[in-house]
Amino acid sequence: MGLTDKEKLYISNESNTVITLIKEFKNIAKFTILIALAGIPLVFLPLGKEFDHFYLPKVVAMFILVFSFLSLFILNFKNVGKIIENDWIDKSLLIYFFLLIISVFFADNFYLAIFGSVDRLEGIITISMYMILFLIARYCSKTNDKFYLIILLTAILVSIYGIFQHFGLDPFIRDAIRTNWGYRSFSTMGNPNFLGTYLVLMIPISIYFFIIRKLKTGLLFYSILLYCLLCTSTRGSWLGSIASMVSFSSLHYYFYKIKKDELNRYIILLFLSIIIVLLYDFQTQGELLNRFLSITNDARILLTNGENSDYTGAHRGFIWKRVVELIKNRPIFGYGIENLGITFEKYYQKDMIGLWGNVINVDRAHNEYLHIAVSSGIPSLIAYLTFLTLILKNGLCKIRHDKYMLLLISSIIGYLVAAFFNISVVSVVYVYWIFLGLIATKVIN
Repeated sequence: MGLTDKEKLYISNESNTVITLIKEFKNIAKFTILIALAGIPLVFLPLGKEFDHFYLPKVVAMFILVFSFLSLFILNFKNVGKIIENDWIDKSLLIYFFLLIISVFFADNFYLAIFGSVDRLEGIITISMYMILFLIARYCSKTNDKFYLIILLTAILVSIYGIFQHFGLDPFIRDAIRTNWGYRSFSTMGNPNFLGTYLVLMIPISIYFFIIRKLKTGLLFYSILLYCLLCTSTRGSWLGSIASMVSFSSLHYYFYKIKKDELNRYIILLFLSIIIVLLYDFQTQGELLNRFLSITNDARILLTNGENSDYTGAHRGFIWKRVVELIKNRPIFGYGIENLGITFEKYYQKDMIGLWGNVINVDRAHNEYLHIAVSSGIPSLIAYLTFLTLILKNGLCKIRHDKYMLLLISSIIGYLVAAFFNISVVSVVYVYWIFLGLIATKVIN
């Protein structure tokens, strides 16, 4: 027996109500992501020399956002559907998460693996929040220029503060760790390396607005971001930014073909970059050039395993060689999240005293890929790299129909290059995870 007209109308109204509710929640997801990208970078609390000004406030802000969204989502789950897609991107993420969970039970210090250290706060709970933000970003409604412009304006504020620090103008009280830090900018990120990584993610947005959207203010924004990046004096981030810029122009050429007026803007961008670099190098009496040239020298020494390789890359050579040995000793599940500091001291205390004269807390491998392998095992690293590969493939498949993929993929490539020399940290890495989610979204703009 068929449905009556009244029953068909009821079903139709119910269906329309569900569709409307889903759209509303996708907009809520988009708003949540915008707050995370535009609000959290500005969160820091300079309350005293012993208080964590940077990491704890950002973790708390992140938790509030994630908890608020999930609470609303769970209460309306029956109508708004699922947040996890049945595809290989989310499957690989779940595999990676599962391997991280297993590694927790192999950790020497279970508490650190769960909650993270006081200085880092990046245990499995915080990593889970990154992943949830990724899923929310996949779920959110389509973005637009206004969305990215708001994010860029936040980056400008962060950069201006960083530039002020470079010139010795810091209106906020510094904590005990940063009291005697010199001219290197760290802004609201808490460390020059972390500020540099954040700027690597932001610079392609400014390039997008200048090259693609033809906004002259995009060139001004780019200049501020680039100058602040130089002020961090972070070589890994410099390489990451170069990689992001080259990626942007290469993807633009391959998928869209660069028009004559766009080529002219690229030339302007190049000449402006040279001027800013030369200006900064002159201002710092050649320090920039010397520091940049040291990259090739350090790489040569490290690759040839010279007698000074322990001193390369701010002692990264010393750390990397020993982390590789640790990975060989426990390749499957690693030593546990946030447990490298304990492990490194246990096995290499004498080596540290021989190099530095005392024991240093080497709690990071200063290479994200090595750090994942030593913390949660080689299978975990493989799952993570598979996850990244699937996302980038997804983004490249959509790039002809969605120009935002230009800036997002370029930002991610820059981050992945910088990650060879840097570490995951709560003040920046959530931006990276959200960008991954925006690339992986199934919405075509």
